Amino acid sequence: MSLDDKLINEINNKIILSDFIGRKVNISRRGREFIGLCPFHEEKTPSFTINDDKNFYHCFGCRAHGNVINFIMKDQNLDFVGALRTLCKELGLDFTKYSKNNQTYLNRDIENIKNILNLTENFFIKNFKSSLGKNAREYIYRRNVLEDVCNEFNIGYASKFSNNLFKYLLENSFSEDFIIRSGVVGKSDKNGNCYDFFRHRLIFPIHDYRGDLIAFGGRSLDSSEPKYLNSPDTMLFKKRRTLFNYHRAREYSFKQKRPLIVVEGYIDVISMSRAGISNVVAPLGTALSEDQILLLWRTSDEPIICMDGDKAGYRSAVRTLSIALPLLTPGKSIGFIFLPDGEDPDSMVRNKGKEEIEEILKTPLSMFDFCWKIEYEHIKLDTPERRAGFKNRFETKISLIKNYEVRREYKKSFNYFFSKYFSNYNTYSNKMYRGRDNLENFNVFKDNIKMSITSGSNKKNYSFSREKNLILAIINNPILLKQIDEEFSKVPFENNELNKIRSSLIDKFVGLGDINESDIENWFKDDNISILVEECFGDKDFKTNKLIPPYALKNSDLNFVIKGWREAANLQSLWYKKQRIKKYSKK
Repeated sequence: MSLDDKLINEINNKIILSDFIGRKVNISRRGREFIGLCPFHEEKTPSFTINDDKNFYHCFGCRAHGNVINFIMKDQNLDFVGALRTLCKELGLDFTKYSKNNQTYLNRDIENIKNILNLTENFFIKNFKSSLGKNAREYIYRRNVLEDVCNEFNIGYASKFSNNLFKYLLENSFSEDFIIRSGVVGKSDKNGNCYDFFRHRLIFPIHDYRGDLIAFGGRSLDSSEPKYLNSPDTMLFKKRRTLFNYHRAREYSFKQKRPLIVVEGYIDVISMSRAGISNVVAPLGTALSEDQILLLWRTSDEPIICMDGDKAGYRSAVRTLSIALPLLTPGKSIGFIFLPDGEDPDSMVRNKGKEEIEEILKTPLSMFDFCWKIEYEHIKLDTPERRAGFKNRFETKISLIKNYEVRREYKKSFNYFFSKYFSNYNTYSNKMYRGRDNLENFNVFKDNIKMSITSGSNKKNYSFSREKNLILAIINNPILLKQIDEEFSKVPFENNELNKIRSSLIDKFVGLGDINESDIENWFKDDNISILVEECFGDKDFKTNKLIPPYALKNSDLNFVIKGWREAANLQSLWYKKQRIKKYSKK
């Protein structure tokens, strides 16, 4: 234990947090906690809590959080050392007793561990390039990670031998104690023998945000479990606070002004970096921790979680969502990308190329949309009771968000969507319900399907062009249908052929639950549809977009498309009503 730790523990043991803060803040007990008005921001309703058992305070309004040292630092505007001196004076402790030679002590420990890690890295690299690493080289080369990339990432190999590394480090004059504290060697509780922590594994060095080596990750090359193994926590390495490749991705993200992308494993990171997508990191586990999310937000306001196209990837995304919701603050969020079924970033890059995965990364699903999708698509909502249960579950999720402004915006968004989808309780049931796991790809891969309307054809029907534009907007922007499906089905159409096209689109949407450009292309291949399209749009006019209003063209601004579409739909409804009035007034 370092001397600083001894002093901090002494302070925490001697101070009861509620007594100390209670001198400045008027607090009252509520269950196991104390509550009062926050001293760090103005508020009328108490949101500042103190938990003596866990030894921390937390404000749900401004998110101030910490122990007694953090409180003194914030309250009196002191640095860490200044806060320690103040508390030592309060408790009658001799600060110089604890701080004497402390920095030298810590620096010596850190320097020793860094030297062990650097020597270990060279040891693993030498193994990888020797005859011992033949199988490891063959494995990584099969993944299209060639020698130059292996050199860039300092990929190594830990042999099958139980204590070769330990012997090597002892021969280089390091003590057993420091070797174990570095995390590369363990000690058996049964017989007290030391053993190499990594055996028969492909080795990936792990760095901190500065690029300093702090740990290793190992990928099993046989059936050994776990498949991926990281160094144990040390004085340099804390797994929950570290992201693989963060130091490289951070610099690239800043320079290129691109968001960080989170993938699942080391190989995914390396494959995407090899393809020129260098703003990629990976957690050292299956889901992101709170600390890792905060680390991402230090570089990117809206990092993207790119999950494998399988059930495990979907479950991991759900866990990440649950962890991130309470942490949301204005301007900070997370986007989600789900790859096609059976794909991961490595396989996408190898089989389909950089361009396709970059196209997918352009359209992440927002956190709110993912929340809605989780609750909305996998349960029937055809009764008042089920809709009430859905509403309660969603509102419970929203209540987890600690920041008031973000929580309020989520409530507004939920109320809007709930009203939109369930405005007619007697007839509406969510058409997106599947009743099975659904990992459909949310992304569009193809170029714009260009269609145009005829100029002045069918002049007897003044709504003919507008009806075609309402359909055309969906053909060029298939994702639009998910937002306006109910409205689209109710807009009155005068032209029978266009009405058949509209009905066919709705049937396809209901059948698939969602449609993308590939689905539209397949839809065009239907002989009946192609004949109807031919009749309504005309071959000659397919080549020009001159008469199409902007909302009906392909557009990345979905809000603009929705606004234009609804304005046209309202005009169509008004026109139709006027026609009915004229018709019946003549009678």
